[in-house]
Amino acid sequence: MLPRKRSSSLIFFTILFLIKSSEQYSSGAPPGACIDQTPKHSTIQAQSSPPPYMITTSASQVRQGDVINVTVGSQFRAPTPIEGFILQAREVQSPDTIVGTFVKIPDPELTQVVTCRGPNDTATHTTPEDKPPQTFQWRAPTDFLGGIAFKATIAQTYAQFWKNVESPVVEVVTPDTLITTSATIAAPPRATQGPPTIMQPTPKTTPAPLDVIYQGCADTKLCFGTPPNCVQSGNCKAIVAVFVAGDTYTFEIQGTGNPKYVAAGLSKDNKMGDDSAMECVRNDNGRISLFTSWTYPKSEPYVRRSDSPQDIVQLLESSTIDGKLYCKFRRDAISTVMGQSFDLTTNMYNLMVVAGDSMKDADRVGFHSLAYESTGVPVALSTVGAPPAASKLLLKLHGSFMIAAWLGAASLGIVLARYFRQTWVGKQLGGKDIWFAYHRILMVTTWLLTMVGFILILIEVGGWSSNDNNPHSTTGIITVVLCFIQPIGAYFRPHPGTSKRPYFNWLHWLVGNAAQILGIVSIFLAVYLPKAELPPWTVYVLAAFVAFHVIMHVVLSFGAFRKHVLGVYAPIILLIVVIMICLVALAPIGTNNFMGA
Repeated sequence: MLPRKRSSSLIFFTILFLIKSSEQYSSGAPPGACIDQTPKHSTIQAQSSPPPYMITTSASQVRQGDVINVTVGSQFRAPTPIEGFILQAREVQSPDTIVGTFVKIPDPELTQVVTCRGPNDTATHTTPEDKPPQTFQWRAPTDFLGGIAFKATIAQTYAQFWKNVESPVVEVVTPDTLITTSATIAAPPRATQGPPTIMQPTPKTTPAPLDVIYQGCADTKLCFGTPPNCVQSGNCKAIVAVFVAGDTYTFEIQGTGNPKYVAAGLSKDNKMGDDSAMECVRNDNGRISLFTSWTYPKSEPYVRRSDSPQDIVQLLESSTIDGKLYCKFRRDAISTVMGQSFDLTTNMYNLMVVAGDSMKDADRVGFHSLAYESTGVPVALSTVGAPPAASKLLLKLHGSFMIAAWLGAASLGIVLARYFRQTWVGKQLGGKDIWFAYHRILMVTTWLLTMVGFILILIEVGGWSSNDNNPHSTTGIITVVLCFIQPIGAYFRPHPGTSKRPYFNWLHWLVGNAAQILGIVSIFLAVYLPKAELPPWTVYVLAAFVAFHVIMHVVLSFGAFRKHVLGVYAPIILLIVVIMICLVALAPIGTNNFMGA
């Protein structure tokens, strides 16, 4: 039996050893584990079942010295928690050789980069708490060519871990190799290793890699972007993604086209106003800042005030690469903004995502010139997938009615009144000269289509809405006013031959032509509105209409063969109207790459 003093000393040093061991494991893989990736968990052995985890990469090829993304995550729709891990890139031909360096970590509070055989060649955890999927940036070595695979040991709990979790092979190629590779998916461990393949500098035609924000949209994240169906193809102008792990809500937002800002909002409807927003802003000095804001309907779109607390969000990552502005951050599960409670755990919200290329001032973002979209219905942020956008039926009907009115009916009606009052003489319809009867039918049609279109857009936007960067709404409302008063003036017209008739004729001519010109200008301006989602070449269709319309007026002014000219003019005008309505109804078509201010 040991003496009492010696026994107490032994117990004391045993406790110190256990504390030291616990500290090492909770703050990362122990030093001895980096070579064979085996945790020093006493006699506990690695699991023999298939691992619930996978490792994915943003590309299957990488040039020497270039960077790719590497993600450690779950294989299943319901994320499997990650308590600890050790991740390295190893040569395929020499699995014991660790290569490359990790240059960026997702969250310094959860992960870290350490040195095993070379500087920053190993990524591991810093805390034993459960973690969502983790994405790192890894730089390929400049002195190696051939295949590498990312290899990891991942622990779900202290007593349950899996070794040899591997990514598909990534080929390190020469700097002059032309590559465009797509994101990889996890593959089962390889039974045998083949020789490395060194790619020759030959052109590739494979798709470009998906950005990190799209990874997991199908199975672990809620993703919403614009234009519609862009999440699946990975080409959104703006996108917001939400990953939920317990009561931790991690948001990602990204905008393309070199935006000044990209923002996401939580709304109780699909209209702008009274929403809690989160802004990722590129400052003039190149730095990226994260703000919260409150939206006000039809006045100050985004305002950062004391009522919109800034401490409810915590920025985790940010970048601006190839014209893409990106922020990743956490938001408190429960917060109060402008006296309203935002409980992400129990309430459903319409997700909004917007982007623009300018700021109004230091505290306010500018017009959403690059992207604007909202989900059609409220969604729970814990759901997975890509919810549909709000219906644009009223918007499309508004555009279609205005095109039919001002490119079609008004154009034909004005031509008949100007050139055919002396051509169709002696023929009547309903007791009126035939030119006048058709003129009145066409102009009444113009009036009805314009009024209905105006009511539809008021319902869609919830009232009057203006835009400092695009005067479409201003020119549009002037067109509606002129159109509304035109038939009233015509009803009270003086009789032919009276002294006031010439004044009426000139005023009627002026109001009618001004309304049509402003109507066509409004349609031109609508092409540049993000909500319209019209392809950029739409302006060429409109320009062709204007050129044809002017040429026909010149030809008709000579007075010869007017009926034959009308036989050419009318069907071509109707064809252009049909083309324009199809563009509006089927939008988005093609790539809209120059949304104006």
